[in-house]
Amino acid sequence: MTIFHISMKGNRTKRENSAGMGTREVDLHLSSGYSGRDAVERQLARFRGELESAVRRGDREIIFIHGVGSGRLREEIRKILSHDYPSFICQDAPFSRYGYGGATLVTIKR
Repeated sequence: MTIFHISMKGNRTKRENSAGMGTREVDLHLSSGYSGRDAVERQLARFRGELESAVRRGDREIIFIHGVGSGRLREEIRKILSHDYPSFICQDAPFSRYGYGGATLVTIKR
């Protein structure tokens, strides 16, 4: 399975996890011009859409790159996951690749 790094800025790269299986990466960073609540709402809409697409495709996991920043987007993502997808597991993505708290790995459980 191949994964693509899909950025709201348009960047794409391929990545495989340590088991050799593909994991989709979604970069939620925005291009300049967005700020505050408008930016977070736009990023959350993208998060929801990509997560639903991953569920429909039958993906086992997906990584959302949100950066460290204030932690607001990360917090909102985790609230949505715990409320709307209680069977899914979320955790920080690997530090070596994304830094401390820079991305969330979601394991999709059915």
